[in-house]
Parts: sequence; structure tokens; C-alpha cells
Amino acid sequence: MKPSIIEKTYVNLQRFSSNVSHTPTFESTNHVLFMKFYKKSIFNSLSKIITLVLLGVSAYSQNTGPATGPTTGPTNAPTTAPATAPATNPQTTTPNMPVTNRTRVIPNDPNAVRNVTLLPTDQTAMTTEDSIRMAREQADLANEQLIALRKRIFGFNFFNTGKFDPNPVVNIATPSNYVLGPNDQLLIDVYGYSQENIKATVSPDGYITLPRVGLVYVSGSSIEQAKERIVSRLSKFYIGLRPYGGNPANTFCNVSLGNIRTIKVTATGEVMYPGTYTLPSLSTAMTLLYYCGGPNEIGTFRKIQVIRQNRVVATLDLYELLMNGTTKSNVLLQDQDVLQIVPYISRVAIQGNTKRSGLFELLPNEKIDKAIYYAGGFNPYAYTHKLKLHRNTARERKIFDIDERAQKEFEVMTGDSIVIERILERYENMVNIEGAVFRPGQYSLDSNPTLTQLIKSAEGLRGEALTGRISILRTLENMSVENLAINLDDVLKGKVNDIALKREDLITIPSMFDLIEPAFIRISGAINNPAAVEGVELPFVRNMTIEDVLVKVGGLSESASLSKVEVVRRKRNVDATSANAQISDRFEFTINPDLKIDGRGDKFILFPFDEIFIRRSPNYVEQTFVEINGEVFYPAKYGIQSKDEKISDIIKRAGGLTPQAYIEGATLIRKVSLSEVEIAQRRRTINEIQNSTVGNQTVAVDDIDPTRSESIGVDLKKAMSNPGSVDDMILQDGDVIQIPKRLETVRIQGEVLYPTTVKYLNGASFQEYISRAGGFNKRSLKSKAYVLYANGSVDRTRKFLFVNVYPKVEPGSEIIIPQKTVNTTQQIAQAQNLLGTIGATITTLIGILGIFRLSN
Repeated sequence: MKPSIIEKTYVNLQRFSSNVSHTPTFESTNHVLFMKFYKKSIFNSLSKIITLVLLGVSAYSQNTGPATGPTTGPTNAPTTAPATAPATNPQTTTPNMPVTNRTRVIPNDPNAVRNVTLLPTDQTAMTTEDSIRMAREQADLANEQLIALRKRIFGFNFFNTGKFDPNPVVNIATPSNYVLGPNDQLLIDVYGYSQENIKATVSPDGYITLPRVGLVYVSGSSIEQAKERIVSRLSKFYIGLRPYGGNPANTFCNVSLGNIRTIKVTATGEVMYPGTYTLPSLSTAMTLLYYCGGPNEIGTFRKIQVIRQNRVVATLDLYELLMNGTTKSNVLLQDQDVLQIVPYISRVAIQGNTKRSGLFELLPNEKIDKAIYYAGGFNPYAYTHKLKLHRNTARERKIFDIDERAQKEFEVMTGDSIVIERILERYENMVNIEGAVFRPGQYSLDSNPTLTQLIKSAEGLRGEALTGRISILRTLENMSVENLAINLDDVLKGKVNDIALKREDLITIPSMFDLIEPAFIRISGAINNPAAVEGVELPFVRNMTIEDVLVKVGGLSESASLSKVEVVRRKRNVDATSANAQISDRFEFTINPDLKIDGRGDKFILFPFDEIFIRRSPNYVEQTFVEINGEVFYPAKYGIQSKDEKISDIIKRAGGLTPQAYIEGATLIRKVSLSEVEIAQRRRTINEIQNSTVGNQTVAVDDIDPTRSESIGVDLKKAMSNPGSVDDMILQDGDVIQIPKRLETVRIQGEVLYPTTVKYLNGASFQEYISRAGGFNKRSLKSKAYVLYANGSVDRTRKFLFVNVYPKVEPGSEIIIPQKTVNTTQQIAQAQNLLGTIGATITTLIGILGIFRLSN
């Protein structure tokens, strides 16, 4: 194993430290002290950095070491090292030290290869850490499983949601069954002839103290009982106050509950949070259930007991609350009451097509139908004919099929799992009819047992129905399909018996239109329709005429030739043996402006697939225009008067040229339509240029416009001096003539040192303009330089022997120096040619020198 970068750095650092300890003899003392301090500072900084890096690598190796470490056996047992591990260094390995590849220790010898060891304490710490991590993972997994189980228990979330307020309502009338106890406050109101308000609190001994009366024992009594005692005692001191039943009375007494006491109750058994709770005395058993979180995952929901003084005073069934919203046994708690929840006795799982699924608790006398009731009943897609029940026996599992009649009698056991499947996606009494009937679709077999009754339910046959042969697709018991061909005419006329239908029969009544190819009429040419060029297709209708077609497509356009209407009809009886057989019939007609066909055409009936052509009149020509801009007296758009109107004619109509016109720079701009070959060539050229500048990477070019405007170089001087000559071009629609002013600049661009625009100098050469742009650069392709003149024409550089002959520069010209596009292969070839030329030249020179020496 090669030493790592950190090992090499550590070794070099130690060597550097040993070199620092030697005092150099060739420097001054101050310089030596400064160098020592400087080197020592650098060494300390590097030591800190290397130490931090090594600690990080050591920690990383502990977390990501090979699969051979660490072991889970005794710490004094050696761990097998991998075959590629370095040999043990005796200077850094202690006896009985386990060797692993987890912890990395730097040896003292800087030249030695570093060993990989693991100390016993490190191994123990790592084993403990792994054990804690595994225990946490197992605890998390068990917690997730427990949460999933609790979510399945019906009613569990009732006590574990923040939507419930467990605090009892105290601002209500005192319940008649409320039992008084210590710390309860009584409000005694005497009114009528005598009036007095008394507040009395029940003492720990159960007494209240009344003015002039003394002690009255009320603990353990209800409000009504306490009121009887209080009124009986007060009647002796208040005139007109009579006990119950005494008459007459003009003083009255009312006793109500004021501040209530608190009680201590206990929740025990299978509850979420067992313990003792301090609650208001108006609390009920449900209040305590809210506080303690309700039953846990094994606690019963059906038999929750309230124990008071060692006897059961109430038994709650939470399913009454969950299913009906009633709590008949929700008693008021008293001090020291105990709420006991025992484990459930029977719980079943319900899944499938019920309104709710989960775990439901059943009482001993409840059957499957009750479990389905607790699950909300079946949903609309439940297969209720048979339920499947899975049961755990003493040795294995068992499955039961339970039909509808047995669901009210079948006894369930704890652990049973009831599965309600989905109904089949099929109909038990459905037949289908399609085709030439007024109402195709699905129908009941019970209401339509025969073919004629089904057709009657479908509102009868349409007019185009073919009743001679209909088909019935019937699905057999083995799920294969057979076809039955029926003569419906014979059935309707009573010649044969009516056909009895079966489930899933598919009856098809064919239509005559289904057996005929869709026919159309096409018209194209000079018609008033946006789709005139491609042609307009119309559905074929019997007895359709040319006039009918023209009306439907919008009539004729202005350019239509009224004497050239042609109909081409396909031939249906072509002689296949004749080489010159006629393959179509052609008819020509003349049409009037009111769309009436002259002669025999007014009775001409179109056939399917006829094609009508309305020819364009050869005498119809739309206006065409040209535009002239620049140095003429009347620059504007002009209409072309004749087919052979030329440039000189338009300039004369524009008032002629102005004195400032630069006639040599005149340009004709014309729209040109590129062919497919030209577009492909342009794409190829652009890709080659991009390849030379984008690292030989092909770039797709898809945005080439097939119609573009191009500048055509014209010699306007010759055209004006000799009108009608070859230089005087015939104009076309959309042409633009541009005549600039006298230009006095020349633009230089491309591969020059400083592309710029300079003033035109009469008589200056090509090289002088290049010099004014800084000259050529290394990428200049001098032999391909060209000049673009103001009129759009181009002149290139030519060669004479080894000399470049550059084109002439005119005012308004643009000098363009292209870039060399030599690739690597071409450069190698050029180098080889150059070396070959140099070698041949040297050989020639040596031969000439040898000849001279021989002659001397």
C-alpha cells in the first residue's frame, strides 16, 4: 500500500523540523534568529493543520472502514486484517493489541509505512455506540408499529385529539343526583316576607354553619335532601317559612350549589396514562377518560367499570357513544372513585368494502352482523353474498366462507379477520344492441327476453338498416364467443321463430352506410374559398350539380375563367389489357356570372369522387408594384405598367436622378425563393463555419427562410446611358431600387487588427486601407479577401504566381478579411508539405554546392 498524501506531509514535516534544529553557519546571527523564528512559526501552523486533518481522517475511517472491522467478540481477540493491509510495525504495536483497519496511528519513524490499528477502548466504545444505535432503531420501529396498530382500533382517536375539552361545564343547574361533600359551597337564599342570603361551606366533617341555627349535617346528601334539612331548621327562625308541605307560607328558601370542590379519582388498568387525577366534583366518568387518554391498544372499550367503595357502580360501553351518541352509564364521579379498564376479550379485524375498516371489539353474544354494523355497514360495491373469515387455530390458519343467511348466527373469535370483497364487474341480466337502431345501448334481459322485444325497446330500426343479415355475439359458459347470423326479415315477418336472448348477448344491426366507401366531391381553382389551392372536399349527395357545389364553396373568384370549367370523373371499367386505355372521363363547360351552366351542363349530375377545376383566366393580372428610394426627385412606390418595364423607365417616372446621386452604388433588392437544394447547401455551409469556431461541434440550422430578399448588383450608369440594354433589368413585383448619396467612406472588417471605417481616398490601394486598419493578424486568410461594393456586387482576390492581386476599392465599399479555418489534419498536411519543400530545397542546394566543388 502506497503512503497517502497525509503520511508524506507528516514525514516531510518531521524532516523539516529536524532541519530547523540545525544552526546555519553561513548567515549572520540576527538573520539566523529570524529564520528560526519564521520556520518555527510556519512549523507550528502546519502542525496544527496536519493534526486537524489527521483527526478528521481518523474519524472518517471509523465510520467508513472496510467490512472487516470492528468485531463484536472479546476485545483481546485479534481481528483479521485484509490481505492488502501493511505489515505490523513492531515499534508501534503493543502485545495483545487487536489489529484492525479502523483507527490510524502515525508511527514515530517518519520513514516507516503507517500501520492501521484499533485500541481495545476504541473498539468497546464503538461496540457500545452500535448497540445503542441498534436499540434506538428497534425502538423506533416498534413505536411505528404501535402507532399503526392504534390507528386501526375503532374509537382510539376519540380520546387523542385536540378537539375535545375534558373540563366539565360548571355554569349549569346543579344536577339532582349531585352528592355534597367537604369544601362544597351552598348558596341559601331566603326571600319573601323574610329575606336573607347565606353562603355556607361544607366542613371536612360534613357540616355547614347557619346563623342562629348552628350546625347542619349535609355531607353525603343530594341537593334536594340538603334543602329539606336546611328549610326544616330555618323555619324555626324565619316567620312564614314552612317546611315542605306546610301551608300557608309567605317566606321561601332556595338552596343551590356555589363553588364546587375537587375530588381525587384514579384511572387504572389498560389506560394510556394511568394515575390519580384531581378533578372538579361535577366530573363524570367520560371526563376522567379524556384526562387519562382512554383505553390503550389492549384496553377494552366495551366494559369500563367505575368502582366506588370496592363495588362496581357503573359499567360504560364506549360503543354506545361512538355509534349512537348516548352515554347511559356516564355517572358523576365521587372522591376516591376508581376507573378500571381491563384488557379486551374479543377483537376482530374488518377490511375491504365496508364504510370503515379497522379493529372492532365484540361482546360474547355479538355475531358477524354486529361487527359489520360497527364498521358502518357495507359500501355500495361490497360483495355481500359471501364473506371470507380468516381464523388462527392452535396450529395454523383457517378460512371460512359465510353466506348472507349465516352472518347473523356465525360466532366470531378474537383474532378473526373478516374480508369483504368487491362485486364482480359484470351484469347478470344485460344485453347490448348497436348499429342502425334509434336507441342503441344496454338493456335488461328481464324486460327484453327476445330479439323483437329488444328492437322495440330500442325504438325500432332506422331506415338504412340492413335486415337481411344481422349478427349476435354470444358468450358461452366457457367464456368463448360465438357468432350467430340471423335473417331479421324472416323473424319480423314470422317466417321463423323469435330468437331468445341470453346474458351478455351483443346484437349488431348493420347499416347500409357502413358498407359503402365514404364518397366526396372535390373542387379547386379560382373559387372564393381560403382552401382553393388545396381544394375543398364536400360530402357526396345524390343529384348534386356543379351550381350546387359552387354555392356551397362561396362562388367564383374574380380571376375565374368562365369559359373553362372542367370535371374529371374516375373510370370504373378500364380495360386492363390495353396499354392506351382511357382511365378517366373529362367534361368541359362554360359558366355564366350568375353561376348557371350553359348548354348541356345545366343537367349534368355529379358522381361520387368527381373533381371540379375552375381555371384562372389568362387575361387577369393583379397589380404589381416597385419601390424606389434615395436620390431621385420623387421617391415612392410605383405600379408596373407593362410586363417589360425596366429600371430606367421607373427612374424617369420618378423624375430622374438628383445631382447628389451616387449612381455606382445603386442597388436592386429582390425577393428570391430558395430551392430545397439551395437551402441544404446554405445549411451545410453555415455548419462548416460553425464547426471551425465551436470546436468541431455540429450546430443545427433550421431557421433559414426559403423566401428572402437579396441585393442584386446593377450597373445603373450603363442602364441609364443605354436604356433597354442588358444592364437595364426588367422589374418584378416587390423590387426595391435604392440609390444612395455620394459615399466617402470605406469599411474594413474581419481579421484585421483594428476593424474600422475610414475615409475613401481616390487612388488608394487595397493594402493601404488594410494598413489604416492596423494590418492583417495571424488568423487572416489573405488569399480569400474580397470587397463588397455599394451596389451589392462582390469582387474577390486573385493570384498571379505567388502574388495576391487584390480588388479595387470604390467609395462605400466594404473590405472583408475572412478567418482561416484550417483544422488539425490540414495543419499537419501543411507542415508535412512545408518540411518536404524545405528538404527538397536543401537537397538541391547541396547538389549545387557539390557541382561547384567538382568544377573547382
